[in-house]
Amino acid sequence: MPDYNPIDTTIAIVGNQPEALLLSVLFAEANTPTFLTGLFEPTAQKPTGRSGREEAAWLLGIHAKAQRIKLLSDPSDLPLYDVRRLIITDHSTLLGETTELERIVRSLAKNIAKGTDIILTGLCRPGSTRKMGAMIQQFSGLEAGKDFSLSYLPLLWNGEPLLAFREKPRILATLGGRARNIQQTFLNVFPSISCSGHLSSAEAAGLFAPLYHDVVRALELELASICEQEHVDYNDALELSRGAGLQFLGTPRTIPSRYSIASTIATSTAPRPKGTRLIRTARRVNEDANQRVLSLIKNALSQCGRRLRRSRVAIVGLDGLRGRLEAKPETPQLLQMLRRRGAILSLYPGDGRDWSNALPRDYFRIETSVSKTVERTHCAVIAIDRLENNELSPQRLASEMSKPAAVCDLTGVMEASNVERAGLIYTSIGRGSPEA
Repeated sequence: MPDYNPIDTTIAIVGNQPEALLLSVLFAEANTPTFLTGLFEPTAQKPTGRSGREEAAWLLGIHAKAQRIKLLSDPSDLPLYDVRRLIITDHSTLLGETTELERIVRSLAKNIAKGTDIILTGLCRPGSTRKMGAMIQQFSGLEAGKDFSLSYLPLLWNGEPLLAFREKPRILATLGGRARNIQQTFLNVFPSISCSGHLSSAEAAGLFAPLYHDVVRALELELASICEQEHVDYNDALELSRGAGLQFLGTPRTIPSRYSIASTIATSTAPRPKGTRLIRTARRVNEDANQRVLSLIKNALSQCGRRLRRSRVAIVGLDGLRGRLEAKPETPQLLQMLRRRGAILSLYPGDGRDWSNALPRDYFRIETSVSKTVERTHCAVIAIDRLENNELSPQRLASEMSKPAAVCDLTGVMEASNVERAGLIYTSIGRGSPEA
């Protein structure tokens, strides 16, 4: 058994999901120490961008050093006799299968103390929390709602900054008479919490927001496709629609999103398509986003009189190509698709510099500046969230790139008219025909 500092640590967080790291850091920021089990790597490097994952990893290093977070590699090392609140993080996406976390919980249940508050977080099918409670009851010999309380707090972190995530209103459902005490614990990290006594309703409510975002994202991509086919600029049409009162639409994004976890869960609740047809269709549309971007690049190159094979393509940034919570370095799918089709790639990683260093170098060369990345290229794919040191000025791009050359703006950081005045071809999702 590891040695522990005599800090009053009564909260333990179990699970390998990013939400476990997030909660532990938020509690530490509120000066509430926790145990954290899972495969989480602290970093000493202060984040340079707006990545929530990098911010959380940096804060993890700070709070672990100060012993406000006690990292444990093995959940069996938890001193459950001291733990009064056990927070379990998971997203139950597999129907009828026993997850690794369930195996861990079975093992922990044998030593859970009477009076422990057990809180499940993440996304799940309605009924999952009671199922977990029944399993804990079976292996602990304690009665749910009497000997231990059972709560559910729906959480899904999509990589936004910690402060933005913290300020969103939350739902907490509790079985047993300790709802107020548990709410008070979480009010330290979430200023606004609504309480309920209905676990299944809270589980369903937790799916609503990410499903909504997933469907809206697909709608934005489909509306952009209509604009492309009719030679209309999506952004112009979007601005006019906002003036008419339509506020929920935004710029189409091709970034992988964790909102798809909710659609996986929702479609697993109904094996037949009936009742989830819209969700299934939205998921297919979103999964085709990379193919749409590939078509956009091919169309831009065709306007320069070139084919994709042997064309030099610059990738500026990784923000628009990878999920914001991807901890394991993997080559973004779009880069793999371009490489397989014979494109010659150069990459400026931006904020993802450390992440990109672990990628296989046979796919592309990595540069340290935008100017070097776009030098003599035929197409620049802009996938960075913000402009950097005037390096992305259209005039500077035009001076470095081949002639003719094109810009594919995936993140909407460039002004189309300025790019075209500099003598470059401008394309983005919702502008130009992807069928070319």
